Amino acid sequence: MSSLPVVSINPHVPAVASRGKIIMMAIIAGAVITNIYCTQPILPLIASSLRVDLTAVDLVASAALLGFASGLAFLLPMGDRFDRRKLVLGQIALAFGFALAAAFAPGIWPLIAASFGLGVVSCVPQQLVPFAAVMSPPAERGRSVGTVASGIMIGILLGRTISGVIGAAYGWRAVYGVEAAFMIPVWIAAASLLPQGLPSTNLSYGRLLASLWPLARDHRPLRESMMVQALLWACFNAFWVNLAALLANGPRHLGSAWAGAFGIIGAAGALAASIGGRASDRRGPRNIIATSIGIVTLGYMLLIGAEVSLTALVIGVIVLDIGVQLGLVSNQTRAFAVDPKAQGRINSLYMTATFFGGALGVTVSGWLMTRFGWTGIVTFGVVLGLIAFAIHWMGGLRATDDSSPDVDVLPEENRLSSSPNGSEAS
Repeated sequence: MSSLPVVSINPHVPAVASRGKIIMMAIIAGAVITNIYCTQPILPLIASSLRVDLTAVDLVASAALLGFASGLAFLLPMGDRFDRRKLVLGQIALAFGFALAAAFAPGIWPLIAASFGLGVVSCVPQQLVPFAAVMSPPAERGRSVGTVASGIMIGILLGRTISGVIGAAYGWRAVYGVEAAFMIPVWIAAASLLPQGLPSTNLSYGRLLASLWPLARDHRPLRESMMVQALLWACFNAFWVNLAALLANGPRHLGSAWAGAFGIIGAAGALAASIGGRASDRRGPRNIIATSIGIVTLGYMLLIGAEVSLTALVIGVIVLDIGVQLGLVSNQTRAFAVDPKAQGRINSLYMTATFFGGALGVTVSGWLMTRFGWTGIVTFGVVLGLIAFAIHWMGGLRATDDSSPDVDVLPEENRLSSSPNGSEAS
């Protein structure tokens, strides 16, 4: 009978971090991720100002997500080869420049280009997640990943709120100006907090990228986590990118400030990420993933009445965000478990797939919203949830048939251990 793989904390990373340092990483992650999602509540303002239709202006949000996915694909693996602290500080500085470029963009296509660049360099939060994972004891790894994930989700949701308020009061260009200004204290905080990140591999950058495919090919749990979370993130973004249009075109004709205010409601569910991390440690992430898929699908079913009922919209937002956040941290915890020495590359694969799914969800949902209205969005979300469930269910059947066991069928503390000298146990 094959034994489960035993993994250890990477010896080439800083020592175990305090809880306070993990929380500060979460705050920095949440601050940077606002660069990606500040656009969504102000899309109608951009469309009106630049005189473009909803399909065209949705490309601004899509470009940010595609840029983010590109950064995850090409920048995140560098964290295994180079000092991750320097990468983080360089990206925050570039984010300042791209946010200014967006604020002064003369037309829709320069804005799309600036949005793409801002997305590329805003993958900082996912540079911090591997830090949190490897700087935590095995039994607390899910909790630490969940804490940083909570920071990211709160940043996404509250960033929308602040964006909507600023946009309504001062216009959409002011939103990007504030984002640029905000990167200055964020850079200072990161420079003060983050330790040096020593490389865990001496592979060249080309070989580092080439090693991504074997990782995905050889680890079925990683592939499943990538596909499921891509679908859940498509659900998440399909809702949020069309919320402003739903409110503006509904019977109450609510503006961007209202669209942003829903971020506060969604943020109430952001604690689900931390809870999901603890639950993954106790019960194994695969069980939590199944729960998250069911909650996301239920959330979309509740949103059927969102056009005419604010109550249905509020409840649907909370349920949807809880499900997505549970899935985010449990899928990520499952992915990290496959190889502790390739955390940066695993996170690159996982998050690239996630945000590619998000960009696809934004693009397709914009087309659906234009042609079929809110019914098209709800149908899209339910279908994606059912596909995610099918992938997860089929993965369970394969785990039963495989000769090698799934690395996450047992709770974290039963799978992860460290030898006294920090080397990989045999």
